[in-house]
Amino acid sequence: MDIKGFREWARRKLGDDGKCTVKVELTEDQFDQALDDAKDWWNSHHGLHKEAQLNIASGQSFYDLSAVTPGVDDVLKVWLPDRYQLLDFRGLYPGFLDVNGFPYGTLGLHSDNNPQGTLVQIMQNISSAQRVFSSDPDWEFYSDNMDKLNPVRELRIYPPPNDGGVAYYFYRVDPKDIKLHMYSQRDLWLIREWALAECKYMLGRIRGKYTGGLPAAGGDRTLDGDTLLVESREDKDRLEQKIYEYGGPVLPLVG
Repeated sequence: MDIKGFREWARRKLGDDGKCTVKVELTEDQFDQALDDAKDWWNSHHGLHKEAQLNIASGQSFYDLSAVTPGVDDVLKVWLPDRYQLLDFRGLYPGFLDVNGFPYGTLGLHSDNNPQGTLVQIMQNISSAQRVFSSDPDWEFYSDNMDKLNPVRELRIYPPPNDGGVAYYFYRVDPKDIKLHMYSQRDLWLIREWALAECKYMLGRIRGKYTGGLPAAGGDRTLDGDTLLVESREDKDRLEQKIYEYGGPVLPLVG
């Protein structure tokens, strides 16, 4: 579906097949506005989501995502490097670390009184560090649109990491950067149907201004403004239900 195709489809659905004497009283700008409103409706519920990676530097907390991934509108989830922790076991146990930076070589050593001695001690140390020093990493996304040409899109990580690595973030694309071909066929159907409901609303408002009908040779011709307004409301109620059914599970918005 492109904009031109939508205009032709919407005109036919509203009763104008290009040959009848009664024309649909909407301009091309109004059809385009209905489609833009439909895109905004869909984006407000779901938005187009993507994933990207970010190189984390030692001691750095602030990262300008607009320079890394243009078109970021919001960050929904961040996965930080596994070795982002206050206690650096690589310095304590060189050569005896698993993929997460923990000393697996010493886990077999234990005392008679505590078969899990080394592992328990490690977990206790981590728990103490998290409780006393607040070593659990956290993040926030900061945006500022005051400068329209260079809006701020900044990811902030706390506390600053002791080591570098790669983080991954799940983000929503800025609606102005989403083109029709980027939507799935199911989403395009929802957008098209909502845009048609918007067209019905605008057309209903136009025809509703002529409460006495339009003069014609055979007498005044009544218009269907009220009917179109009712259909528009009913269509939107139905589509609001559909978009939740098609939405899938909601992501937890936590750091």
